[in-house]
Amino acid sequence: MIKEIIVHLDGTPDDEARIAYAEYLAAARGAHIRGLYCVLLPEIILNLPQYAISRDVASEQMAQFKAQVDKTEEALRTRLDRLSVPYDLRRFDILAGGVEGIVANQARTADLMVVRTPYRPGFAMPGRAPEIVEAALFGSGRGVFVVPDEEPVRIRPLDTVLVAWTDSREAANAVSRAMPFLQAATQVVAAMVEDGRPPEATGEEPGADLARYLDRHGVKVELRHLREWRNASEALFNEAERLGAGLLVAGAYGHSRLREWVLGGVTRDILTRTPIPALLAH
Repeated sequence: MIKEIIVHLDGTPDDEARIAYAEYLAAARGAHIRGLYCVLLPEIILNLPQYAISRDVASEQMAQFKAQVDKTEEALRTRLDRLSVPYDLRRFDILAGGVEGIVANQARTADLMVVRTPYRPGFAMPGRAPEIVEAALFGSGRGVFVVPDEEPVRIRPLDTVLVAWTDSREAANAVSRAMPFLQAATQVVAAMVEDGRPPEATGEEPGADLARYLDRHGVKVELRHLREWRNASEALFNEAERLGAGLLVAGAYGHSRLREWVLGGVTRDILTRTPIPALLAH
C-alpha cells in the first residue's frame, strides 16, 4: 500500500510537475503528501575569512538569503493548500554535506518519493538536485518516482506498466516497490533485453519465476524478449512507446565511490531522459 508520498520541492518551476504527479498518485490511493523543502545554505558566505568579508556584510547577505527562502516556503504552502489530499511541509536548512542524511532519513519513513529527472545531457539544471535524487535512491531503500522532462507536463494513466526485468536484487526490489501499481494495472509487460545468449541457454524460460511470483500476487504479466539491441535503454524506451506504457519499473544500479554515486548506464539514461514516468529502486 502507498499511504505516504514525499515530493521534492525547491521553489523552481519544476515543483509544479512534481506536485501534480504527487497529487495524482496520492488521490488515487488515499495517501498523504509530505513536501520536502531542502534549503542549501550558502557555504561561501559562511566560510569566507574575516579579511575577505566583514561580519556585517555576511550577516546582511544571510538575512537576504533567509528572506528569500522564507518567501519561497510561504509560496509553497500556498500552492500545497490547493491540494485535494492532506499534506505537511518540512523545511531543512542544511549545508550540502548534510543532504544525503536528511533526504535518506525522510524517505525511509515514506512509501515513495516523487522527483524530476535530475540530469540532462551536458549540464546540471537548477532544481534538479542530483544529490537529492541519489540520496533517496541509494540511501532509503524506498521507491523513487521519476517525472520525465517535458513541458507541458502530461499526466499519464498508469494502466500499462513496463517492467525492465533482470535477475538482480535491484530489479526484484523495484518490482516489490511497484506492486501497488502492478496490481492496479490492466496490462503488465516484463521486458528482458537479451545479452546475446539464446534463452534456452539458461534452461527454463527466462522470467518464468517472475511470472509465477506476480501471478500469486494477482498480477498477470506478459514476458517479452528484446533482441538485437545494442543499447538496453533504447530497447526499453522503444518498447514503452510501442506499448503506450504509463510507467516504467526498473532497478537502480550503482555503487558509491568516495561519497559519489557512480551510476549504471541504464539507470543514468532513465534519470536523464526517460520518456515516461519511471519507478526506480535500489
